[in-house]
Amino acid sequence: MALYKRGKCWYYDFVFEGIRYQKSTKFRDKREAQKAEDAVKTDLARRIFRLPSKSVRFSEVCDKYAEVTKTNDKPAWVTEKYHISKHLKPYFGEIMVHAINMDACEKYKAKRLREGDEKSTINRELCTLKAILKYAVGCGHAQEGIGKHAVLFTNVKYKEKKVVKPDEFARFAAVCASLEFQVRAPHLFPAVVVGYYGGLRPSELTRIPKDEVDLEVGIIWIGKTKTPSGVRYIPLKREAWEVLRIWVQRTQGKWLFPSPRKAGAHIKDFGKAFAAAAKAAGLTDITPDCLRHTFATRVKPNVRRRSDLREMMGHSEDGHTLPYLHEELEDKRAAIEAIPVPANFTTAFNRWEGGTESDEGQIQVPQELVMVGPWGLEPQTSTVSR
Repeated sequence: MALYKRGKCWYYDFVFEGIRYQKSTKFRDKREAQKAEDAVKTDLARRIFRLPSKSVRFSEVCDKYAEVTKTNDKPAWVTEKYHISKHLKPYFGEIMVHAINMDACEKYKAKRLREGDEKSTINRELCTLKAILKYAVGCGHAQEGIGKHAVLFTNVKYKEKKVVKPDEFARFAAVCASLEFQVRAPHLFPAVVVGYYGGLRPSELTRIPKDEVDLEVGIIWIGKTKTPSGVRYIPLKREAWEVLRIWVQRTQGKWLFPSPRKAGAHIKDFGKAFAAAAKAAGLTDITPDCLRHTFATRVKPNVRRRSDLREMMGHSEDGHTLPYLHEELEDKRAAIEAIPVPANFTTAFNRWEGGTESDEGQIQVPQELVMVGPWGLEPQTSTVSR
């Protein structure tokens, strides 16, 4: 018995998961009472099986997520927007967001691999998918933990970022300061100088408000950043301070690097000007991220505490900074050469080089400098004739 009438009202009476539910619907009409009973059963099913309170299509969640990230001016929004419109939305768009499971994610990964894309690229798309699914959970459209289905590829070798050498940066800066690029991209030279001497993320560099640049004290405050721990300040090197002092006087508006196309907005990225300037300088293998990697590599030997570099980079853990550190051959050689040498080492070396002359006219190699047996178990003597 599901519905029965007692007096003027209809009651529901059913068993779900071994528990009996019996209550008045408070409706006199049987159709309305049936709807009330169905609503109770649906609510129980959602609680038991952790179903979302309101299921929507993935495309609808993407649209809502886009509005939120655009309103909050999320630093990675430009990249996420490309991932969503180009790949994620066309594939998952018509699927109910709560129905996205590991099988759907694995098929998506297989499809992208067949299209010839690198695993590192697909991992970035999966990170965007995880962010959207997390947003869906917060809105009640999906169950908790749905993002775990988007499993990233492991042991992925990302393209190593190049550390820009001083002479290479000198050539690159000269091109950026040329008349051609002052007309084509007037923001390029100051932005490159601040990135090289400040280690900012490209997404941070493009959206610095002028009120976060304190030229009197000589620091840049980075308030709105990728992570909460990234709220920090960075001292300005003298060269960067000189460039910004002139640049601030040349520009108007709220932003340090205003958009040349849209009034009141900041630049979105470096565009094609950065690649063109790098090519003109003979540096075809550098990107804006390389400036940040160069900063970390150059600053590391001069910081007294590891936490100083971590804080300047805007990381919450020391391990996050490690990928930005690139040891070059010259650095390794200099570190080894810095090992102190004992004062009497030359005497010992000269004795070893010449050996000790014996009475029989042979060179007796000192016992301690001779290999003793193939595994160092049996002592042996060795003489070398002249």
